[in-house]
Amino acid sequence: MSMSLTMKVSPEAQTLLNGKFGDQPGYLRVAYDNEGCGCSLSGAIALWLVDEKKSSDLSISSESQTSFIIDQNDAVYLDQNLSLTISKFGPTSLRLASDGQSYGSSIAIEDRRSTAEVHD
Repeated sequence: MSMSLTMKVSPEAQTLLNGKFGDQPGYLRVAYDNEGCGCSLSGAIALWLVDEKKSSDLSISSESQTSFIIDQNDAVYLDQNLSLTISKFGPTSLRLASDGQSYGSSIAIEDRRSTAEVHD
C-alpha cells in the first residue's frame, strides 16, 4: 500500500514550529496515539518532535521547512490533504484538519528528541 499525504502549514503555525525545534534538527511526527486507550480505534492525533525516522515511516509532502513523518500504520486514519494551523484555543497549540474533518483543534507539540531539555 502506497499512500501519499500532503501538509499545508499556515505562517503562524510555521513560526510556532520553528520555535519548538529551535536550532536542534528533527522531524515532526504525526502520530495516532492510542497508548492507555485499550483499543486501537480509540486514540488521538499527537504531534511529536523526534530525532529520526523509523523504517515504517512515510514522509508527508510539504512546502514547509519542517520535515513531517507518519508511521505507515497511522496514515490510514488520515485524509490525504492535511492542514496545520494555530488553534483558536491558544497560540501554543495546533489544529490539524483535512478538507473533510478536524483531527484535533488543540494539539500540543511534545518534544521526544533525545536532545530535548528537561524542565522541572
